Amino acid sequence: MGMGNNFFFDSYPDFFKTSIVGSTPNRLNNRYKALIESNHEIIQNSVVLDLASHDGRWSFAALLNGASKMIGIEGRKKLVDSCYHTMRKYGVSDKKYSFIVGDLFDEIKNVDEKIDVVFCFGIFYHVMNHMSLLSSIKKLRPRYIIIDSAISSSDDPIIELKLENIHDPASAINANVKEQSIVGWPSKKSIELMLIGIGFDFTYYDWQHSRIVNWKDIEDYQKGERVSIVAKNLDY
Repeated sequence: MGMGNNFFFDSYPDFFKTSIVGSTPNRLNNRYKALIESNHEIIQNSVVLDLASHDGRWSFAALLNGASKMIGIEGRKKLVDSCYHTMRKYGVSDKKYSFIVGDLFDEIKNVDEKIDVVFCFGIFYHVMNHMSLLSSIKKLRPRYIIIDSAISSSDDPIIELKLENIHDPASAINANVKEQSIVGWPSKKSIELMLIGIGFDFTYYDWQHSRIVNWKDIEDYQKGERVSIVAKNLDY
């Protein structure tokens, strides 16, 4: 249903308005191609857990690419409210999705359905306890994790610490601080080692050879400052 369309979100323009960050057409459409369309076979007939599900854009896209059910966890109620509204407007059955408002690290422990695929889009560089998150994901026994993350430019296996203004809508929520939170930007090598450590193999989406003509608003992918990874559980 969503296959073969490099301009997917142009058909569902509400997502250009309900998002609080990163919602330009060229960025969303190219990320759709990299994260959803290229993983159609993984997503199809799968129960997918969407971590930091934002306004539901990727859950919606996954459902139109054959996901059997989407479960989202998002810290901002306003975004979840927008998600439900948009899903209904575009005619998605409410039996196909559910969204939880709450802390990611708390709520992931309460997921009791069998999860096939985990989306970890735009959240991995907004946390500090990466291995704790990956360990919680591993306990769900998914076949795949799809990660999309900004990264440190270091060639070494490091996590680069940064201060993040928690009032920035692009930042993760941290109820324990008033103004700034410490987050960690992992390098490629550190992500690879962490995935190996929890028993996952991995491949990168090749942004450089994906025939992109217009790099406007996706320069971070062009420069290698952000990566997209499919990790496969070696237990299967």
